[in-house]
This record gives sequence, structure tokens and C-alpha cells, in this order.
Amino acid sequence: MSETNHDSHVFYVTSQGYAGDHWYSWFCKALNAHPEVFAYIANEGSRPKYFHERTRSERPDIVTFTKFISDVGRTYQAVGDCYSYRAHKMQPLVDAYGEDVRWINLVRHPYVWLFFYTRWRATNMRMGAGKTKPLDHEWNIVQHELYEGLRPYTKDDVAIWAFYRGLTFLNHHMMKDLNVDVQHIKLEDITNSPEYFNKIVAYLTHDRVSFDKSTLDLVYSWLYKPFRGEETVFVTAQDQKKSFEDWQLEAIDKIVSQEAQNKYKELGYEL
Repeated sequence: MSETNHDSHVFYVTSQGYAGDHWYSWFCKALNAHPEVFAYIANEGSRPKYFHERTRSERPDIVTFTKFISDVGRTYQAVGDCYSYRAHKMQPLVDAYGEDVRWINLVRHPYVWLFFYTRWRATNMRMGAGKTKPLDHEWNIVQHELYEGLRPYTKDDVAIWAFYRGLTFLNHHMMKDLNVDVQHIKLEDITNSPEYFNKIVAYLTHDRVSFDKSTLDLVYSWLYKPFRGEETVFVTAQDQKKSFEDWQLEAIDKIVSQEAQNKYKELGYEL
């Protein structure tokens, strides 16, 4: 078998991180419930927190990384990575492999994504007491000039500046992702349909993998059950919108452009 055919067993699921959102972790764990699938979960996003080989925003060259996980995943019909990479960074993969290595971009309602993005940073990103290097990195890249005139903050006011930075991601970074020509899949749609889940699995694995009903029933029973290391946190976009304080509404109005709002509306997400 050629090296390219081996590499075609690799797949990717991109996102703008998952930040402890149970449904993002659920999707990856659901994939791993099949004995022929091995999927990393945000491996290359977490690694720099512990191994200081590069900054947290950097990732390994994706073509080289593809060959790496193709090698370590030869035991499985499908091996992939969820959430380490961003959609707007995937062009080198497309140039090298075309349709041989398949990928999707998994999205969430912006307000729910923003809740978890902010909460993840406000709770120190699963780091122990006194270990603040990942959060220090986040603070060091805040574009403070964008938030002048909004509610003021200091470094200790993580819930404020992380909220602002999350809005900047929704307005800029995520727009770069959504302008990429790839399938942008709403996570909410997957949670509502085991058949749709199986359709996505078939696409990512070139029809090599399918989940039977009993396995689908099992993984869908996990939708509202927190995994080890998670808290019971379930939020809806409607709940978030109702709970926004005046300073948050002001920030949304200032930071999130009409163009971005229209893009989310095309996906069926109302802001």
C-alpha cells in the first residue's frame, strides 16, 4: 500500500478550540467509542502548556503531523485530531492531499462558544494553583487598544478581558475560518441526529467506519453526562443572551461587526 493511501486514514476536525465545552469533548469521545477509530482531542493545543517547545498559538506543520499520526494510528481504520488546528490554517493539508485526507470545521452557537471561552480562562485553563504561564500568555496577547471606552479591567479581571477577547475571536479569527471552503458543521445538529453523526463519520473515514445502533445509543446517552474532569455545565444561547449585563451588550455591539453577524445568521445562528 502506498504512503498516500496510509495517510488517507487520517482525518481532522477543526474548531476555534473547545475550552471545556462538554459537547465538543463528547463528539471526540463518541468517535473513540468505535474500536476502529482513534482521535486525539486538542492534543497540540494542550501540549505547549506543559512542554515549552513552542508558543500556545503555534502548531506542528500539518503535513508532517499527518504523517506522524498516520504512523502511530496504523492499528485503526481511522486516526484523527480534533480541535488542535484552525480551519484557516488548513490550506497546506489541502495542497498536499486534496480529498485523500478529509476534514470538517465544527462550529457552535457564538454565545455558547463565548461562554466556554471566557469560563476556561477565568478558571485558569485546568492548570494547578500558582501555575499561570498559559494565562499569562493569554494576557500578553490581549489587544487592549480595541477595548478602550468599554468597562475597564486589570490583569486579575479575567472574566472581563477574556470576554472581550472572545468577541474579537468571533469577529475576526472565526470569520477567517468560516470563509474557508469546507463543510462547516453545527455541533448542535450532530447532537440532535445520530444519523447525521454517522454520515459525518462516513465522510471523514472514506466510508471505512460506521456506528451500529447500540453504539450510537451508548454515545448519545453521554450528551448530558459530564466526563471525568468536567463539571455539570449546560448553557443555551437563549440563556446567555438573557443573562448579559449592560457592559457585555455594549462590548458585543462595539466589537462584533454586522458582517460577522450576517455570517452567523447564514449558519442559522441569531445574535
